[in-house]
Amino acid sequence: MIRFRQTLIVAIIFLLCSVSVMKNAAVAACDEPLSKAMESTGANFEQGSFYSWVKLSNKQLDNAELESIVQQVMSQLGIDSQDYQLIHQQQKQQVSVKAEVTNKDFHVMVMAKAIPSQTQKSEREGYLVLNIEQKVEENFQERQMRTQILHIIENFGPMPQISTCLIGWLDGKLMDGECRETLTRAFMVIDATIIDRLDAGNFSSYTGFTPNVTDWLQVGDKKINLNIAIRYSQYDNRTYVTIASPIITQEY
Repeated sequence: MIRFRQTLIVAIIFLLCSVSVMKNAAVAACDEPLSKAMESTGANFEQGSFYSWVKLSNKQLDNAELESIVQQVMSQLGIDSQDYQLIHQQQKQQVSVKAEVTNKDFHVMVMAKAIPSQTQKSEREGYLVLNIEQKVEENFQERQMRTQILHIIENFGPMPQISTCLIGWLDGKLMDGECRETLTRAFMVIDATIIDRLDAGNFSSYTGFTPNVTDWLQVGDKKINLNIAIRYSQYDNRTYVTIASPIITQEY
């Protein structure tokens, strides 16, 4: 399950931009709210994913600068330059430099991208994307990981954004009513309010708001910062549980 889709990553940036800037709420009362919600489902906690990005302050967005940004981030992550290659891509007026490292326990992807400005077509604007997927160990701490990632990317631009996504699974298929009960319980244990529900056969997705998560998105007249989905896979006879804040930003 540890993999990335570059087109999905870019789409996430513009999705979050078009919805609203992520905002701060009150200080959280629960240190690890998403992990607590996952534990309540009884799922085998498998993977933690962190999808983050920031609009670059630097306007010098030539290849050399994009390379430098990627190299700086990889260095701050403790990844040696010998362990990755820089991948250059250019499509029309879009230019990007990317580096990836993958092993059996984690996947790191860093990309610096320059695209035509949304307001001034004669200019370019840049984005830094840092995504980490890792298998969960006993000492996994979602809040600590978020803080470390934000600390890295905030050096390159103001108001960095991050989406946390936890993945687990249950053996077999949930019986009638069990899916709704599981989702409702996951919301209740972290004092979350369900705002919207989607139930469709082998798939259900609930969105809502909890004061135990510090960031939120404004969608219409509502604030959301929690998205939990359950999907049954007939292929491996497992029910996958995906818990994210503020929204799920990966394929599931």
